[in-house]
Amino acid sequence: MPAWLWVGLAAMFTSVLHIILDFGVGLFDLHGTLSLSEAATLVGVALIQLWWAVSFMAGARGNGSGVASAAILGAGWAALTNGFPIIYCPPVCSEARPLTDVGHVGSIVFGILLAVIALWSLWRARTRPGWFLPAVAAALVVGTLVSLANTPIT
Repeated sequence: MPAWLWVGLAAMFTSVLHIILDFGVGLFDLHGTLSLSEAATLVGVALIQLWWAVSFMAGARGNGSGVASAAILGAGWAALTNGFPIIYCPPVCSEARPLTDVGHVGSIVFGILLAVIALWSLWRARTRPGWFLPAVAAALVVGTLVSLANTPIT
């Protein structure tokens, strides 16, 4: 398997870990009827996981669009969305210790590393990716960030 795929799996793992911890420590109240932003956030997170898999499958078959899409998910979802909250609970974070630090730091490191390695792989292969897969990845990241920003945190 190519290096970008291994790093992509690590980025996906740490970002999923971070999201599970967010729900586990009670940042989101999912009791009763969900608001539109809560429902959109949950659906967006699930669709992003699906898009990781689609991107990995396409990229592993040599489709440059899948590699580019994985780079966007690494930088936009793992590093930015799941790593950035480290400013609210820097290491050593007392909430869900030690996994919160693994989720934050791992998302930052593997998300950025995935973007760099994926772009380097595309450059090295002289591949011009199509933009459908990366555009969907970007739309999912932005849409989920918007819904997340409008979801009340408990």
